[in-house]
Amino acid sequence: MVNVEKLETLLSEGKIWLEKLKINKENIHHLRNELYSVAAGKTDIEYLKQVEHFHNLFHIHQINIHDLKHQIKSHITDAERHPNFGHKIPHRNLESQYNFLIQDIEQLSINFHVFVKSQ
Repeated sequence: MVNVEKLETLLSEGKIWLEKLKINKENIHHLRNELYSVAAGKTDIEYLKQVEHFHNLFHIHQINIHDLKHQIKSHITDAERHPNFGHKIPHRNLESQYNFLIQDIEQLSINFHVFVKSQ
């Protein structure tokens, strides 16, 4: 029999991750709007290459957030439907993916703001 408290903790963590991913998705949307704002009217080729680079990174991270949210939702559903199944290892794997993605998004935001300030 599964420890109910551990299962509830696992489910709670998953729901927190989903909420934080939603916030990060919104933040990327704001960064993309900021990118469009600072890029308006610029014609320098090197500058525009950097704009395109950040645009692509924002898009990739939006996709990564979407994919991870889907995996977490599936994990939560599986844990709710099959509480006696071992969910600890898949949960830790998702936690690693989540932490890596959040750190990567934070670094992207820092790099983007350095780029904006340098112009």
